[in-house]
Amino acid sequence: MTVFESEEREIAVMLRHVVLIMTKARRNELAHLDITPPQIGVLHFVQKFRTPCTVIKLRKLMRHSNSSLVAILNRMERKGLIKRQPDSQSRKYTRVLLTEKGKDVYERTAGLSAFIAIVSSLPEDDQQRLKSYLVTLTEAAQKFLGEK
Repeated sequence: MTVFESEEREIAVMLRHVVLIMTKARRNELAHLDITPPQIGVLHFVQKFRTPCTVIKLRKLMRHSNSSLVAILNRMERKGLIKRQPDSQSRKYTRVLLTEKGKDVYERTAGLSAFIAIVSSLPEDDQQRLKSYLVTLTEAAQKFLGEK
């Protein structure tokens, strides 16, 4: 006998549990650097583009709300990891640049990845299936919320 009233409810609880455990593993891995997983995400995306990245682009890539991302960027700026500057072409855009300290932290975390270690425990074909399922669930949730 299961405590869940449906398979869907059990799956929802399991998904939430996996996210919590993976986030905890990543936080533990980064604790000695005084940086959070979302902050590493910002460092990663800004470094990946090698050119100043806009706040709008970061928000879309990281799938954060504007207020959530601005709070993350504010904390990172106070820590000296990034700097923001208005775009010279358009007032609408703010660019995010890594400071030397931000580049150093990025380099020190390049070999760390609890997420990769956890996901790679699945065979590659299962990873692809999981990715496909997650895309489907994301699209269904966005449709439910009227976002697509």
